[in-house]
Amino acid sequence: MAALDCVPGLTERVRSGRRAERFYGTADLPNYFRRPYGSGWALVGDAGCHKDPYLALGVCDALQDAEFLADAVDKGLSGKSSLDEALSDYERRRNEATLPEYEQNLQLARFRPLPAGFMQLRVALRGYQEATDWFFMAREGMILREAFFNPENLQRIMAKAQVKM
Repeated sequence: MAALDCVPGLTERVRSGRRAERFYGTADLPNYFRRPYGSGWALVGDAGCHKDPYLALGVCDALQDAEFLADAVDKGLSGKSSLDEALSDYERRRNEATLPEYEQNLQLARFRPLPAGFMQLRVALRGYQEATDWFFMAREGMILREAFFNPENLQRIMAKAQVKM
């Protein structure tokens, strides 16, 4: 309610309203990695790796995992490798692709102040569309994170924007 008090006009409307039922929230959601396969079954998306919904990564994870799983099933059923080896590789690929976002998402979902270096990067990206595109492509897994988040590239962006790290 204290946040509502900061918005003129909204406070009065909300306080004069009547709550129809209890509030539902999403506090303390579990974050986990599960083994994503077994005899006759496999998991993708939130079923195998659940993240706080802060960055809304669920559907991206599900589609990525489905692609990795399809590759693994193809390898296992076509005889390119054993199905167990292919599914183990699926889990490894999923974990490697997901872990950086998993950790970043947990950090952001805590609503703590962002590191100064990250804020400086955001300032440097303003008005620099090409670098901004690459930033989001790296964050969404469309390019390797290392292609953007490496010291040389970050220094180049900061220098172009004349921002000190």
